[in-house]
Amino acid sequence: MNLLELLKPPDLVSLMNLVFGVAAISLAHAGNYDLALILLLLAAVADGVDGFVARKFGGGKLGEELDSLADAVSFGVAPALLICFRFGGSLLTALVSYFYIVCGVLRLARYNAVPVKNTGFQGLPITAGCVVLASYMLIDGKFINEWFLSALTLALALLMASAVKYPKVRSTKALGFIGTVFGATVIMFFVDLSYMRFFSLLLFGLMLTYLISPFIKFPRKYYE
Repeated sequence: MNLLELLKPPDLVSLMNLVFGVAAISLAHAGNYDLALILLLLAAVADGVDGFVARKFGGGKLGEELDSLADAVSFGVAPALLICFRFGGSLLTALVSYFYIVCGVLRLARYNAVPVKNTGFQGLPITAGCVVLASYMLIDGKFINEWFLSALTLALALLMASAVKYPKVRSTKALGFIGTVFGATVIMFFVDLSYMRFFSLLLFGLMLTYLISPFIKFPRKYYE
């Protein structure tokens, strides 16, 4: 069958996700780290939009496989390589980054092979892991510590590979607020970097809250 005949609208959004991820790797290799991180945030937006488009227009046979492959590049390989390019002065940082990729790919493979029967996720979603790293690295460089970043990357890798149950955020107010912070972070990159740093710090705080949410048992009403 012709490949173009298999492509559906949500698959095109997944391809945008992939393109953002590959472009982020190229920019990071060239030393343009902040723009690379912004593209990772845009990849995360595309990853969220493809689900909406799939519900609206219907998906195709390529959908699930294409989505996972794009996620592996944009949210697994891209942030790990960015860390290596920018902070990979030590063997530990490099090893932790590679371990993050392995755990992220395993997380995606498990998601495809063993569907979760409830409305949540088994293990931290790889997209969330990437946004945690991207939002942290967008904060003013003087506040970024390579050892803390390595520890954070290792924790995210272990949480992705774990069986910890993470909820799906369905609250319209919560999604609207998170979307506003996402949008402000991206827009302020092109307007005023000091404001971009502020919104990235706010985004990092929101993502940390989600990160620890299974352990402090937030009431479901905050998600739904």
